[in-house]
Amino acid sequence: MNEEIMNKRHSPRLGLRLFNTLTNVNLWHFLWISIVLSEVLTALMGLLLKGSVTYDYLVTGGVVSLIVAGIVIFFLKMTMQVRLDNKILRAEVERQRETTEGLSHALDFQSLLMETIPDLLYVLNPAGTLIKWNRIAEVTTGYSGDELAGKDALTFVAEEDRDEASAGLEEAYAKGRASRELRLLTKDGKKVVHLFSGASIRDTTGRFVGFVGIARDISKLKKMEEEMHRAQKLESLGILASGIAHDFNYLLSSIIENIHLAVINVDQRGILREALQKAQKASARAKDLTRQLLAFSQGGFPVKRLTSLAGIIREYADLAIRDSNVGCAYNIATDLYTVEIDEEQIGRVINTIVLNSIEAMPGLGMITITADNIEVSAGDLPPLPEGRYVKVSIADRGTGISQELLHKIFDPYFTTKQSGRGLGLTITYAIIRNHDGHIRVESEPEKGTVFHIYLPACR
Repeated sequence: MNEEIMNKRHSPRLGLRLFNTLTNVNLWHFLWISIVLSEVLTALMGLLLKGSVTYDYLVTGGVVSLIVAGIVIFFLKMTMQVRLDNKILRAEVERQRETTEGLSHALDFQSLLMETIPDLLYVLNPAGTLIKWNRIAEVTTGYSGDELAGKDALTFVAEEDRDEASAGLEEAYAKGRASRELRLLTKDGKKVVHLFSGASIRDTTGRFVGFVGIARDISKLKKMEEEMHRAQKLESLGILASGIAHDFNYLLSSIIENIHLAVINVDQRGILREALQKAQKASARAKDLTRQLLAFSQGGFPVKRLTSLAGIIREYADLAIRDSNVGCAYNIATDLYTVEIDEEQIGRVINTIVLNSIEAMPGLGMITITADNIEVSAGDLPPLPEGRYVKVSIADRGTGISQELLHKIFDPYFTTKQSGRGLGLTITYAIIRNHDGHIRVESEPEKGTVFHIYLPACR
């Protein structure tokens, strides 16, 4: 019983092995083997049936065996061709599967890489049109994916930088790579400085197929560089001003004392008295200038004490607008943090900025001063560390300042006024810096200017 079962199990396997063997035999060999076997079988059957083998019988058997062998060979050939086709098809399917899996993995990795990079990443076709980008590009520009698709890349560069951007693309095409500092134009009209680095893309034959690039926001870095550069200039100027101011102050003190004595002791000759009084006033103004120079020199560091800014803001702003046609509106928080400041120096800052605002509005106008408590996170306002601050904003609706000049207003001796010395805002900047604070300005021509002052709050 067991042997019968085993024979039944092995019979299909033996048949399959036999079929595989036949389909793998050379066809010509199979033909000759078929003819020989057919002749042998025909002869044996003739002997068994008739007792003899004739020539005609052998020929007839050979013809029949050839026909049968031909039919068998035809089917074997068809079977072998099918097997070969199936084998090729399976190999092609496997290759396609491996290729598809590899491409899928590559695309997944590429997409993951593009979305992981914290910078703006983009791909352009040879005409400079956007064909691929990462999510950061949409967040940075403010445009959706549909709005970015098919757009000329230069559309997203500030108009004044587009020639430089085109030159960068030409350099990348000619030399393989290029980099440029350009202002990225966002959907809401803001211009943010980015460092663009790009390269040309070529296929295996060397044919140019497009550009790939990355853009990094360096606006905060540029601001920090400007702050450092300005601080270095102020430090150099401060060293010079310190020595000059001390010597000049000593001489002026001597002049003022002697003039004062002369005024007291001079007789009633009015002309001489008036001349001495004018000289005394001029010397006093010169001495005030030395105090301003000392405000940002080594000898002019503030003498601080704990106080509230509310009273100082009102006092010095009111003093500035006293003889003008300009009004002042105050929006000062009632719970303003306490600050540690030199009241006279901070008052001079308020006075200087308000006077500038008055000059920017030659007719009637209104200045708005806002003071409030804020929290600054790390990196929000370079070079300020994170912490609590009092923010004072002084806004006017005057002539404003162009973007080309805006970054220069705190530079020593820079002024747009014919009679100005170009030290008022420089001294203002130095005073705020000596208080471990920060001052920045926003302005648009014919729309006005806003100065923002940040002073550290006391814990």
